[in-house]
Amino acid sequence: MNPAFVLLILLPAAALGMNCTGQPDGNYEIGCRSYSICTGGKTTIITCDMEMAYNQDTGKCDDVTNIPPPCGIKKDCSNAKDGRYADVDNNCKSYYTCVGGEFAGHNFCPSSLVFNEKLQSCDWPKQTPPPCGTSTGTSP
Repeated sequence: MNPAFVLLILLPAAALGMNCTGQPDGNYEIGCRSYSICTGGKTTIITCDMEMAYNQDTGKCDDVTNIPPPCGIKKDCSNAKDGRYADVDNNCKSYYTCVGGEFAGHNFCPSSLVFNEKLQSCDWPKQTPPPCGTSTGTSP
């Protein structure tokens, strides 16, 4: 896999890393392929190897076959253009990335948001067109 591509996949995880100041020690999920460990107010970001994802039950990276959806499911990107796609199987509360016809993993939207494919980011349901949201694209 292209090292620049791997860097681009890992940067969002680092950017979304948790601020552990004042948080109890423990693991905090960032996305399917990464998590933060908070220890004494300091953050360490762990990124899982390919074919692995964060397992909430064990608090560690695990084989994707041991992990429930959406993280345990690889999407077929063989005919998809490079980009991010709403995971409608998860009510659009997560999205997955395809690059070069390869599945690059799932990420979660913050609470109350859904993935807006047009914007390529998480957004409010009323701002997002169906099937993920309720926007009709017309102004009130």
